[in-house]
Amino acid sequence: MLKFAAALAVGVCLVTGVAAAQTDTMQTAYGNTVVVTEPSGAVVRYHFNADHTFDVITQDGQTVPGTYAINGGQICLTYATRTQAECTEHVTGKNVGDTWTQRGSDGNQITVSLQAGR
Repeated sequence: MLKFAAALAVGVCLVTGVAAAQTDTMQTAYGNTVVVTEPSGAVVRYHFNADHTFDVITQDGQTVPGTYAINGGQICLTYATRTQAECTEHVTGKNVGDTWTQRGSDGNQITVSLQAGR
């Protein structure tokens, strides 16, 4: 259930503007929830932190921690339960309340939204 298809969304809940891109593009995600709906209908929720950690709450209620890195236009997530990072395009310019579609790391289209609060 932990497909990075969901995590990809992460890069999307970001601040717009040149100044933000030069500083912390994940800023709008902190304190909020990135909600990813997979093609199967499964929903996972990501919480990102300024210290480059995150946790994901799976469809069945499990919480899995991990770390993330942004490099070369990609965001890569490393789950505590895995040894290899999963990467996808790092999308910027999304704000709380936005919903969009994009391709996950597995190539499938997912729906992503940035919701206020945790």
